[in-house]
Amino acid sequence: MDARPQESPPPPSLWQGAFPREQLGVTVRATVLAGAVILTVWALSSVVLLAFLAVLIGVMLRGLADQLTRLTRLPTWASLTVVSLVLVLAVGGVAWWTGPRFVAQGEQLWSAVSGQLQHLQGRFGDLFGGGNGGGTPAGGGGQSGAAGSLSHLAPTVATSTLGFITGLLVVVVTALYFAIAPNFYRDGAVLLFPRRYRPRAREVLTEIGHTLQWWLLGQAIDMAVVGVLTGAGLMLLGVPLALALAVLAGLLTFVPYFGPIVSAIPAIIVAATQGMGTVIWVVVIYLACHAVEGYVVAPFVQRRTVQLPPALTVFSMTIMGALFGMLGLVVATPLLAALLVVVRKVYIHDVLGDPAGAAAGDTAAE
Repeated sequence: MDARPQESPPPPSLWQGAFPREQLGVTVRATVLAGAVILTVWALSSVVLLAFLAVLIGVMLRGLADQLTRLTRLPTWASLTVVSLVLVLAVGGVAWWTGPRFVAQGEQLWSAVSGQLQHLQGRFGDLFGGGNGGGTPAGGGGQSGAAGSLSHLAPTVATSTLGFITGLLVVVVTALYFAIAPNFYRDGAVLLFPRRYRPRAREVLTEIGHTLQWWLLGQAIDMAVVGVLTGAGLMLLGVPLALALAVLAGLLTFVPYFGPIVSAIPAIIVAATQGMGTVIWVVVIYLACHAVEGYVVAPFVQRRTVQLPPALTVFSMTIMGALFGMLGLVVATPLLAALLVVVRKVYIHDVLGDPAGAAAGDTAAE
């Protein structure tokens, strides 16, 4: 019998037991793939944001078409055609009816704002950098200098306008393709996931589409309410350019929190031409309109639509605006709504195993 003490086997490798070589390879490949995707998205950020904007418009068109199909039993393609034609005719009719007056008021609004800003610069220029008191450059070349600046800006403005029209056309056409066959593009995106995760990916992507539809519905109602109430208040007050200011207020309501503040600035500048009393009443009108929208309309609408945490909304808009400019600011809120669906459905429900947390965002306000 061998009385020598038996050597104890070496302890198992922590690396080998907790992180097998196969899992290490999968993790490295996933990390490299994620890094490549992030770099690609960053390099093509403007294209990605335009694509997301096209998805938004496509979701809106398809949602309206599906509602029309439920009401009328029309085929989906027929409902989509009707919805598209109605929207085109509505936009064209509004442009034909109010277009010339809106353009004229827009030009007057721009002139009024520019004139007031020049007046303030001439009056208070000495307080901010030592102007010559009159707001005119030394040598009396104010008009010629302004003309020279405008001539230099003309090519830039023309290029920007052409780029905007081209981008808008691409977004609209892409949105129509998304609206015509949303399942085709959804299923194509699902194929990018491993086979065992594809059913869950399809479910999450479908939920994102429904969330964006409800968010767009809520925003459309808010924009209409703010535009109508603002226009009525400004017309009753006798403020010039009420139509242009009301359209601007309604459109900028699409950008929560920041949009209403920006839309009030031109109205205050125009009201300043009629005295401080008019300015005070304009401020009251804007505060009242957004109070009605925030405390009366929004709670009623958000019973069925999407309610986002205000702090996260402001934070996401600040980040997207700083990184991607105006386009990032526009898509920040719907992008946040989509990301919250992923967090609730995938991370909270699937990873953490909390079935109640998946619906936390839907019941937080109740």
